[in-house]
Amino acid sequence: MKISTIITILSVVIILIGCASGITKKDKEMLETEALAVLNDGMKHDDNYVKMNAADAMKEIADPSFVPALLEALYDADDIVVMKAARALGAIGDTTAIPDLELTLDFDPNFSAQKAAVTLYRLGKKKEALEFIKDGLKDDSSFRRSIMLNELTFARSDDFIPLYIEMLDDPVGSVRKDAINAIALRNAREAVPHLMEALRDSFLVIRADAIIVIPQIGDTAHIRQAMDITEQEINNIEKGELDTIIEFDEYQLDIYRTLLASTLLIELQDTTYLGELYDKSMSPVNPVSILSTLVLADWGDEYAIKMVGDFLVHDEVHIREAIVDIIGDINKDWACQYLIQATNDPEENIRKHATRLLQFYNKKKFYIRSTLF
Repeated sequence: MKISTIITILSVVIILIGCASGITKKDKEMLETEALAVLNDGMKHDDNYVKMNAADAMKEIADPSFVPALLEALYDADDIVVMKAARALGAIGDTTAIPDLELTLDFDPNFSAQKAAVTLYRLGKKKEALEFIKDGLKDDSSFRRSIMLNELTFARSDDFIPLYIEMLDDPVGSVRKDAINAIALRNAREAVPHLMEALRDSFLVIRADAIIVIPQIGDTAHIRQAMDITEQEINNIEKGELDTIIEFDEYQLDIYRTLLASTLLIELQDTTYLGELYDKSMSPVNPVSILSTLVLADWGDEYAIKMVGDFLVHDEVHIREAIVDIIGDINKDWACQYLIQATNDPEENIRKHATRLLQFYNKKKFYIRSTLF
């Protein structure tokens, strides 16, 4: 058996061992000791993937005995190993890691240094770390700025919300998109006024992301304001009356209109574009028709509910995957029944995902997912 497989198995053993029955305290301690030793050995393996897996497991278990091996891994030649080791140290929360993490900041501003900065922040060295983080968000490389943003989301701290809001003004669209994602992950309601500005972004995909996120973190007044802005902007686009240059194609515009119609119906029970949603749901299978159908099904349309069932037996695997992922957020009896049906899908990944969603089936509201597009 490969050591990476052993690491995975033993990680689960350690996590679940507290719930085990029928073993003595001595046996339990022996199992824990052996499992921890395997993970520590994994950090010394020649295979970088083994070290990455071990570091990931260490992050989940967060046992202080991992600290020496993780500190050594901060000097690994592989940048991703260093990054994962830093994450694990942050999860453990051992301040003895601070000197080594500070040395990591002296490296070039690469992935590992960015993660080290976030970990230092979590360990209490906020002033020094914040300076590095802010510099990282001003890097000349948009790719590095995005990496820094994504690393901040791992910290799961509201302290960084002001930085996410600042990055909504980044000159590169992909970075602005990452900033919106970070805001959504933190449920940052204070960012809603700034997302209103994103509804007039020069990239249509950024506007679409803002439409998706505002209902998740805003109130009814925010949603109505956002939809009014969106409706006016769509009218301006179709009339050719624009104050800014917008980069889009007809497909993106179709998504944009569908998001408006869907959000109005789901969030405000506004049926202004109900007929348009019905028309789109009848078009050939694509993200727009799928979204329209799901929205109508959530609204209670019986025919749309039946069509969702048809999607679950579609020949295309990615369509079945998308449907399963989305109906996991719909708290309706029919959605639950379809998830149960999906546990018998021919594809193992779909079966597993449906089973996992059923285990955590406690969502109260259907939200549109940007991953559909």
